[in-house]
Amino acid sequence: MKRITVFSTIATIGAICFLIIIFTGENCGECFSAPVMAIKFFICGLVIIVGSAYFAKEFFRIEKIIFNIESYPMMKTDEATEGVPFAGEGVVKSERVLKSPYTDTPCVYFHSIKEMYIESGRGRGKWVIVENISLFVPFYIEDERGRLKVDLSNLDDDFSGYKIPFHVEGVPNPKNSEVDCDALLKRSYVNPKELHKHFSLKGTRYRWSEFVLRPETKVFVYGMVSRRNGELVLHEDERCPLIISKKNRDQYVNEFYQGENLVYFVHLLIALGFTISLLSLNYFLRLNPLQIFPPLLIGNLFITGSVVFSLYNRIVTLKNRALNALSNIEVELKRRADLIPNLVEVVKGYVKHEIEAQKIITEARTKIVFSKELKKEEKSEIPSLVAAIENYPDLKASQNFQNLMRALVDTEERITYSREFYNRTVRKYNTIIKQFPFLIISFPLRLKEMDFLSLSRG
Repeated sequence: MKRITVFSTIATIGAICFLIIIFTGENCGECFSAPVMAIKFFICGLVIIVGSAYFAKEFFRIEKIIFNIESYPMMKTDEATEGVPFAGEGVVKSERVLKSPYTDTPCVYFHSIKEMYIESGRGRGKWVIVENISLFVPFYIEDERGRLKVDLSNLDDDFSGYKIPFHVEGVPNPKNSEVDCDALLKRSYVNPKELHKHFSLKGTRYRWSEFVLRPETKVFVYGMVSRRNGELVLHEDERCPLIISKKNRDQYVNEFYQGENLVYFVHLLIALGFTISLLSLNYFLRLNPLQIFPPLLIGNLFITGSVVFSLYNRIVTLKNRALNALSNIEVELKRRADLIPNLVEVVKGYVKHEIEAQKIITEARTKIVFSKELKKEEKSEIPSLVAAIENYPDLKASQNFQNLMRALVDTEERITYSREFYNRTVRKYNTIIKQFPFLIISFPLRLKEMDFLSLSRG
């Protein structure tokens, strides 16, 4: 997925405009005459408008995906559930490995590219791809609790900058999946395996690139889980991309939020593009300042209105995301509440004396069941509950009890993360409604800060 920032947006649009302005054809004696330059600036204005709108749209689309990635609590591989997105960390494992063509590196995925320089005369030329090979073998993401199979079908990006050649029919391909590969060769003029050929090809210039994903690499993964041939598989889906990154989740997510200022900065670019295009067009219309001023004013007032509309939408989006994070907490609380009756039944089965059983059950209810009001929720004391059953070795040895306790602990961890994520989202919302330019919207509408969730007693 694209990492869109204010700088990358300005740099890309600026580079295109620069090429338009300096463009000259062969034997072009009037390429820099006033009429031609007016046309060039008019086109540049349109490029600024269209380019700014495109990058803003792409940023919002990608940001929505990143928010979903960030909102999911991290899970262990044995918690993967069919039809539900999975986010977790583990090590790349495979029962068999490939060897990359150019460097003979053991890997589970490689993408190898060979390019040849073709001269077109007058000292000019271009690099042409003559070999583009990509291959992967089935592999797993493994952690201390198990492993989860990964399917790289229709992978879209491996940070090579080259198109990945393989495509599997019948598999969704929403153009968002990516694998963070190691760059063993990157436009290198020397290929270790073809060193003798490199010097024997007179006047022929080649360069090689090779990118691999190696076994034993620790990665963060995110994707959709489905069951195929009786096995759970992590893959790309229309609802969520497949992400395999050597960064942890926080580092990965933060890469994308660097473009947040694009929300309102893009309107300045659109206003600039509109002004440049209109003034360039006036070279041919020959309108006097009093005639050109009204359309210029109306256009910029319309853009200003769109700024206000965008700021309001941004505030609403952040508030809805906070409410969505709150609903995730409620889902996990319900999951935990459903686990407790099962835990109680196991305790009853192993503790013979009713009085002792009742004591443990009461302690379980007291220390695990939270208040219905999230703000008044107490800090979980599961370790205390575990200590309470230390005197019952048969109960501790029960696989059923261990599974339930593990599920309960996992749920507690997800609740903790969901609460932290909710608080981060609320903090962002509370901050922007007090900052310019969002204050233009929040102050007249009397928008209030949202409440945080606390671990302490209310």
